[in-house]
Amino acid sequence: MEDTVKKWYLSLTLWFNVLALLVAVAVGFGFGEFTPDPWVVPVAAGIIAIINLILRAFKTSTKLTA
Repeated sequence: MEDTVKKWYLSLTLWFNVLALLVAVAVGFGFGEFTPDPWVVPVAAGIIAIINLILRAFKTSTKLTA
């Protein structure tokens, strides 16, 4: 199989992580006055990790470049 390269901004994994970071920052600053229950934070972290693994395993077929 030929190694192909894609631009960093075409990475679904990257954009998913940017979105997760924005949500975490918004919650941290009290956006919308939302306070999650204590059990929600580790569950959300686990879900994010699982989605990252799925994206890496099934959607990433090319190397990234700057």
